[in-house]
Amino acid sequence: MKRLNLLADKRQVFLSVLVTITFMVTFFVPKFYAYIIFGKDEFNALSQYYKVAICHGTNLILCFLVAFYIAEFSFKKMFDMLGMSNGIFMAFALALLSALPQLLGMQYLHGFNYDASFADFWFMGVHPGYYEEIVFRGFLIGMLVRFAKWPEMIPLVLSSLFFGIGHLYQANNMNESIAIFLTAFGAGAGFYLFYKYSNWNLWFPLFLHSFMDISTTISNYHGNITMGFQDNIFRVTTILCAIFISYRLKKKAKIESI
Repeated sequence: MKRLNLLADKRQVFLSVLVTITFMVTFFVPKFYAYIIFGKDEFNALSQYYKVAICHGTNLILCFLVAFYIAEFSFKKMFDMLGMSNGIFMAFALALLSALPQLLGMQYLHGFNYDASFADFWFMGVHPGYYEEIVFRGFLIGMLVRFAKWPEMIPLVLSSLFFGIGHLYQANNMNESIAIFLTAFGAGAGFYLFYKYSNWNLWFPLFLHSFMDISTTISNYHGNITMGFQDNIFRVTTILCAIFISYRLKKKAKIESI
């Protein structure tokens, strides 16, 4: 019994180190392309969408490769561990239902953005949802909490911290930086709770995140993540809908509260 516990502890330590290092490496991938592959000036001259595609694409591949290794080279087990093995259609429907207030409200307040290109729709609407949920929630928090047995508040706070820092590019001054950081930090924590309380189905926060970003992309809203008072009325309504759905899913799955 002691030998089995020792092996389990070693595996958890190894998994913790591997997942944490992989996550940290993702922050240096742009530097790798800028200074080693392209050269700084050539990399900076690339379109923003192309830079996002190659950097985030590389990060997703890294996370999936590590998850595949942890899952002992089983695709089924890998998707199970990430929370992406089933429930995709129900998650899509529930996320769309939750996001309807914000999707419709942003059009009501700002009108439809007819100038938005497919690249805008994909990289500003769809892409952040699946990229950030897979890397921050499914890979980092999910792996550390579910399989490395970390106390969930540690990776939750750490991932939300990095999530908040990652949105500071939207700020123009200190006050905006604080507001944006706190909003993104709270969003990161919230999407994790949606992940957990939907019985570790990553598809629900993934689709919800994408729909919420799409709502601003397809409208003429040009502000940052904090939004205005009227915008937040619709966003809060969407969040309340998602909380209610998550609560119902939590009760059905009998998941313990944090």
